[in-house]
Amino acid sequence: MTEKSMADVRLEISAMEAVHAALKELEPEVQKRVLAWAATILGIDSSLPEPNLQRRDEDQSRAGSDVAIGDDSYEISGILDGVSAVAKRWITRNGLQPKDLSTIFNLGGDDLDLIANTVPGKSMKERMRSVFLLKGVAAYLGTGAARFTHEQMREACLHYDAFDAGNFAVHLKSISSEVTGTKDTGYTLTPRGLANATELVKSIIQR
Repeated sequence: MTEKSMADVRLEISAMEAVHAALKELEPEVQKRVLAWAATILGIDSSLPEPNLQRRDEDQSRAGSDVAIGDDSYEISGILDGVSAVAKRWITRNGLQPKDLSTIFNLGGDDLDLIANTVPGKSMKERMRSVFLLKGVAAYLGTGAARFTHEQMREACLHYDAFDAGNFAVHLKSISSEVTGTKDTGYTLTPRGLANATELVKSIIQR
């Protein structure tokens, strides 16, 4: 990624964080009105898909199972089945390869989820953060929204020895810039959380 591209990504993340901060306390209907107003003022038709993504999906359809991701082409018949359109764009933008992601998430499976053998972190607190970020990515891949329930998080934390019941609230507060939500509402990665989760995924792949 060039220096200009990195700068563009940083600006995009900053803009996302500003929008999230401004809207998160508003009711859903109010959020929709604000977003619709912004789209109108900026002359954006938010109902349209990303042009490049649309063309890429059409190319993939014509090419069958030979899908080009990043610099290489792989015979990955079915591996991106069930992956959301926005996540496909995320995969391409970050130069990720489906074969590498499939060592962390069960791409192409009936229930797209986190399947890594281990998660980064020497302490339970560090592993809990990794679980939150990676569960967010798993949800993002499947639905296009980095949102998951408390039960999904708890099950994963128990599996990876990352659930410290006595200190859970304290640990959760320590990652509040990356994760929002509660036990009742579920959890969602913030733009900063998704950016950090992306870097975490890359670091796992490079190990």
